Amino acid sequence: MENAWIFLFLFVVLSIQMLLTWMQVRHYQRMVRSMRGSGVLGIGQRKSWLRAGEIVILSYSKREDRVVSCMSMKGFTIFAKFKELPPYTGLTLAEIRKIAIVLDAREMGRYRKRHPYDATVLSKKKGALIQAVEALELRFRNEAAQESAYETPQESPPSRAQAGVA
Repeated sequence: MENAWIFLFLFVVLSIQMLLTWMQVRHYQRMVRSMRGSGVLGIGQRKSWLRAGEIVILSYSKREDRVVSCMSMKGFTIFAKFKELPPYTGLTLAEIRKIAIVLDAREMGRYRKRHPYDATVLSKKKGALIQAVEALELRFRNEAAQESAYETPQESPPSRAQAGVA
């Protein structure tokens, strides 16, 4: 009979965890959906066993060349919520990249001493903000490559001599 109570307790605890996790995922999806219309989104995440994890969502307007909004969710538990990061709103991607590299060096500490930051390497061993910036840059590079692949040289209309017209 004691084993039944233990299993019932574990079932209740896991059910509550599933419910709260589902609520946090819904909150994340709502934030992404609400920011989607304001610009191109870049999302970065940093996970850690000993420190709080973080998710950063950057909304960037190509037309204005500015970050429209920046939201961050940081915490250990499923009760963490997104908060606006006003210092990054209105900055260009290059300015945020500089700030993100400094924050990455501070967050990653000893790891960065052994493995210096490399923009060409896609890795989860980077800060959340720099991952969001790199996600935007990668998307813009891919869009530019696709546009150049679809562009075909414009042929000039045939001259009168080539067309056989006298």
